[in-house]
Amino acid sequence: MLKSIEQKFRSFLWNGVEVNIKGSKIDWFDICVPKKEGALGIKDLSLWDKALMIRHIWILVYGTSNLWTSWIKAYLLKGTNLWEVKAPHICFWNMRKLLLLRPFARPLFQHIIGNGLKTSLWFDNWHPDGPIRSKCSSRVIYDSGLSINAKVNAIVLDDNWRWPAAISIDLAEIQSRMPSYNPNSTLDDRILWLPSSNGIYSAASAMESLKTPHPLVSWYKIVWFLQNIPRMGFILWLAIKGRLSTLDRVQRYDPQVVTMCVLCNSQAETHAHLFFCVF
Repeated sequence: MLKSIEQKFRSFLWNGVEVNIKGSKIDWFDICVPKKEGALGIKDLSLWDKALMIRHIWILVYGTSNLWTSWIKAYLLKGTNLWEVKAPHICFWNMRKLLLLRPFARPLFQHIIGNGLKTSLWFDNWHPDGPIRSKCSSRVIYDSGLSINAKVNAIVLDDNWRWPAAISIDLAEIQSRMPSYNPNSTLDDRILWLPSSNGIYSAASAMESLKTPHPLVSWYKIVWFLQNIPRMGFILWLAIKGRLSTLDRVQRYDPQVVTMCVLCNSQAETHAHLFFCVF
């Protein structure tokens, strides 16, 4: 569905100026960038789709109770951790897509340990170095003497961190870099959505975290100022990008085109000459 919508956007009118993305002057992915970063600020539907899919991961991790989460936990996870379960051979396309988004979403969740009953010791992102399982091998887990499905409360005693005796260098290093705070048995574990200032998931913050950052452009306010004429702003934007159909560019596709400026008939029509031609 999103592909069909994007196809419709590939040829559209921008304030009366047709923008044909097929063989376009500007790459589509460069258009879907904020205006302050030098583009048109059109929303990237593929990133928006990913941001909304990550919301389902948030619901599963946060522990929201509803019919959908109950079904996923009973028939897909089956007692395993969301971050480790493998996509089954027969799987709904949206669920397969959700599982493929886990590498992007996982670093965006932060578990703050209270009593440690709801946080996976090995797979959740609660340790300063990130999920322990992503940093160590199965041998380290075996050496610890703790179950693969252990919760963080397995290493908590009297509101202090209490790991088993380390018998490997990797396990000793993990133990030496524990969170600076102590657990609290009177509090539940908290899950924070790191891109948001209040720690709660929002589609806007997810979208922002998925975008590739670009440097701000100095000419932003020259093109997109208050009460500007959009058509003129768009033409100026193309000129700054060097993508107007000047004769020197047209000649690349038709060698027979004469590049001489029709106004002064003395220099080639280029972007540099077009706007400052003295005739």
